[in-house]
Amino acid sequence: MNYGNSNCGVKKELLIMASVVAVFVTGGVILMSSGLLPEEKAKDFNALSNITLKTENIVIKEPTTGDNTYIYAINDVAKQAWEIAEKDSRVQDILAQTRGSAVTIAAVQPTAFVDPGGKVTHSGAGQVMITANWQLVGGRPYTDAESFTAIAGKQGESRQQIWNVFVDMDRQKVNSIANENERVMSNTLRKDIVYGGMNMYMPDAAITQAGSTVKWINESNIPHNVVGTYKTESGQTINNIDSGFFSRNESFQYKFAEKGVFEYHCTIHSEEGMKGTIIVVVP
Repeated sequence: MNYGNSNCGVKKELLIMASVVAVFVTGGVILMSSGLLPEEKAKDFNALSNITLKTENIVIKEPTTGDNTYIYAINDVAKQAWEIAEKDSRVQDILAQTRGSAVTIAAVQPTAFVDPGGKVTHSGAGQVMITANWQLVGGRPYTDAESFTAIAGKQGESRQQIWNVFVDMDRQKVNSIANENERVMSNTLRKDIVYGGMNMYMPDAAITQAGSTVKWINESNIPHNVVGTYKTESGQTINNIDSGFFSRNESFQYKFAEKGVFEYHCTIHSEEGMKGTIIVVVP
C-alpha cells in the first residue's frame, strides 16, 4: 500500500477545494459591494406599497325595457377582454340563447396593477362571466314586478346558468368556454319575504306598500348581504342600507316608510346577477 501517493492526492483535492472557495468568496464580496445580490435587491422590493390594484368598474351597458342585459368590467383591460369575447360566434350563440332572461356580463380578468411610475401591467389571461337568471311564479314566467300579496302562496322557482369565457389577450381570441350546472331554487312565496339562494334572490323584483317591513332570508350555505339605495318620492336618497353578511337561516329586514324604489345587490355575487328591486307604493 503506497501511503505517499495517497497523501499527495489528498493535498491536491484540498488545494482545488480551497481555490473554489476563494472564487466564491471573492465573487460574493464583489456582488455585495455592487448591490447585485438577490438579498440586496429584495430590500428595495415592497409589493404592497409600490404596486396598486387598478379597479374602475366600467359600466358598458345598462338594462333597457327590451333588453335586460347589464355589462360591466373591473378595469379597462378587462373591458378589452369582453370586446374580444363578444365577437366570438360561440358567445353570440349564448347571448341569443339567453335572450329574454336577466343577463349579467362581467369582465373580471385580467387584474391590472399600476406601479409608482403609472405603468399598467397585467397577465394575458382574460375572463368574462355570462350569467342568465330567470324566474317562474305559479308555473308562469315572472318578468314584471308584482305585489307580494298577489304572488303569496304560489310556487316560486328561480333558475341560473353561468358561462365562463376564457380569453387570450395576446392572441386576441377566445380560448375556451366552460358552462356550470344550472342552479335551481324553489319555495312557496310569502308576503314581504325575499329568499336568498345560491347567488339568487327570489322574487328578484316585487311591490310592497309604504310602512311595510320586507325580510330577506338566506337559504344557501354561503353568506350573502343586501346593499343598496332607497330613492323616495319625496326626493330623499338613502345610500347607507347595508345588512352586513348573514349566513344560512339568518335574515335581514328593513321598513320602507314611504313611496319609492329600493335597488340592491349582494356585493360578493353581483357578477352573477344577484340583485333585486323593491317597489314601494302608497296603499
